[in-house]
Amino acid sequence: FRINFAIRIALSKLLAKRAGAPLPTLVIDEGFGTQDSAGIEKLKEAINSIRDDFDKILVITHIEELRDAFPTRINVIKTAEGSTLEIS
Repeated sequence: FRINFAIRIALSKLLAKRAGAPLPTLVIDEGFGTQDSAGIEKLKEAINSIRDDFDKILVITHIEELRDAFPTRINVIKTAEGSTLEIS
């Protein structure tokens, strides 16, 4: 996943630069399940290293270790009546 992540970031930047378009938001949807603790730490470092390249980075994950690495979170809570959002 880490190589895939690096390639996707590089391609996104290249295509945005070619098009002369800004790249304000990065969405990373899951894909972390195959990582061990060391891999998750490296991914957190990688995400933090590109933080200044984007206005917003949205990480979708169920992994607590990764989820807790970010200061602002939108938690989706499922109930019998439906889902609710909690921003923390």
